[in-house]
Amino acid sequence: MLAIKLKLIGKKGQHSFRVIVQEKRTKLQGKAVEDLGWFNPHSNQIKLNQERLKYWIGNGAQPTESAQKTINKAGAESGVHSYKGRKAPKKKRKDKKAAAETPVSVEGVSQPAEESSVEKIKITESSSPDASNETPKEE
Repeated sequence: MLAIKLKLIGKKGQHSFRVIVQEKRTKLQGKAVEDLGWFNPHSNQIKLNQERLKYWIGNGAQPTESAQKTINKAGAESGVHSYKGRKAPKKKRKDKKAAAETPVSVEGVSQPAEESSVEKIKITESSSPDASNETPKEE
């Protein structure tokens, strides 16, 4: 599977990146399929070949997260967004707990969810056939 990655170039303290297409599992300093452009974070300059970028995305190349941010910055300047984006973040657990605490209506009567589940447990315990057979034996 192909990936669009940022390859680190430049010296210490003066980093810049190449935007490349490369096999996903190969080492970053390994051979790239194609060079799509460059990005300098110090001056916020980005130069990408938009046509080739669209071509590779159309053929199934997936950008990494950092490459996606760079592509979106370049797309904002030229008015082109080339990738659909990542999945939405999961909702927090607080929302699930709040949903469990909301009252549940049963035949027009509203009861908290916890009480109805407790009643069901009590009913099942008293109606179990094993409970009647467990009477203590007198010797």
